[in-house]
Amino acid sequence: MAATQSISSTGTITFSGLASGIDTSSIVSQLIALDAAPEQVLNSEVTTNQNKISAYNQLSSALGTLQTLMAGMNTADTFADKTASIADGSVGSVTASSSAQAGTHSLSVTSLAQSQTIVSESSTNSGYASETAQNFGTGTITIANTADPQDPFTVNIGNSNNSLQGIAAAINASGANVTASVVNDGSSTPYRLVINGNDTSTYSLTSNLTGGSYDAPTFKTVVNASQAVFTLDGINMTRTSNTVTDAIPGVTLTLTGTTNDSSGTATDSPGTTITIGNDTSGVTSEINKFVSDYNSVMNLINTDTAYDSTTNTAGVLFGDPTVQTILSSLQSVLTNQVSGATGNFTTLADIGISSDKDTGLLSVDSSQLTSSLSTDFSGVTSLFTQNTGTPGLALNKYGIAEQFNQQVGSLINAYSADGSENGIIPTAIQGLNDNITGLNNQVSAMQQNLNTEENTLNTEFAAMETTISNTQAWGNELLAGLGVSTSSSSSSSSTSG
Repeated sequence: MAATQSISSTGTITFSGLASGIDTSSIVSQLIALDAAPEQVLNSEVTTNQNKISAYNQLSSALGTLQTLMAGMNTADTFADKTASIADGSVGSVTASSSAQAGTHSLSVTSLAQSQTIVSESSTNSGYASETAQNFGTGTITIANTADPQDPFTVNIGNSNNSLQGIAAAINASGANVTASVVNDGSSTPYRLVINGNDTSTYSLTSNLTGGSYDAPTFKTVVNASQAVFTLDGINMTRTSNTVTDAIPGVTLTLTGTTNDSSGTATDSPGTTITIGNDTSGVTSEINKFVSDYNSVMNLINTDTAYDSTTNTAGVLFGDPTVQTILSSLQSVLTNQVSGATGNFTTLADIGISSDKDTGLLSVDSSQLTSSLSTDFSGVTSLFTQNTGTPGLALNKYGIAEQFNQQVGSLINAYSADGSENGIIPTAIQGLNDNITGLNNQVSAMQQNLNTEENTLNTEFAAMETTISNTQAWGNELLAGLGVSTSSSSSSSSTSG
């Protein structure tokens, strides 16, 4: 047998069979492989634990998504959004905040709020030939609110801003509650200043400009300011703006037209209807999202704990006691009655949410949920939000959302060395990581022992080869001393064979 060369696990180069013809390297490798079987078992256990940690992390992430949703649904604010509509969109638009009360209101609009419009004129009752020429005199323009004439705004006009554009810019920068601009009426002297009030107050402008080739402007009101006049639920009201925020608490009305009779005359008849409602569509969406997030958790659990009897294969968390605790925690909320809930509902089943007895997956009876929200919206709100914010109560005294929030927290709260509020899953993961550390230490120790054993075997076989080689050399010397040719002996032996 030919000699063979090998490199041991420690990096040592060995040659086997040089004298004996025996493949000692193969023998050593097989002996080490047999002794390494326990190490392979430990490595397999490490892999199993790592797979469990991965499954736990996926489950913890899905539970975290569920908890985030539930933490957002555990207060009445989640259910407080309102819808708002107006029957006649030509009269205006309406929006409602969460503080608005559901109900209907009648609206009749007699007239809209309108700001004052003032136009400048020259001494000839016309405009000016240029908007940029600095042909006006210098001095001041005074702007007064007729409701407060003792506190006017003074606009200074000098040689740098004594054009129509310059005067408009100076008025806009003055702080007066008006807006100035320059318009072109298309005549031979087309340019005029137009000043619009920013509210329904009445303003007066007086120019005190001297010098210049342009006449000092005079100002004429072409549109009078007026308030919005309307009737809401039979009550006559006026406002200085067409945006009304204080007539119905939590509701903003934007008036854009009047309610007219068949002749086109404004009337104080019931007019149009404003409807403020609970946002049942938004709540339905949130509840369906809860069902979806819960089912994502259950699908992971079902996959990780499944057992296939055909292939005799089990999920990575099959029979895992931590998962059984998780299931028990979640399912207890599904069946808990919310103690003290106001309204007609105390369990999820009462509003049409049920759990499959085999898979644990939730489903929603949409018609029952719609009916529940329509007939007792506040009862659904209480079912999810009861006693949120009140600490120290028994779990079943909280609404469904807070129960899930607390239960999931007990499952996924981060691990801390002092053990305070450690979640079940992070604690299990910590245990697995500690176990992996211990296993890896055992594997490392075993590997050192195997390396030592391999080196010992290689040394012993090398010594055997040396002994055999020395024995063969001694025999050859003895035969040579007796006059026997070792080569011919070998040849004869080969021939006779």
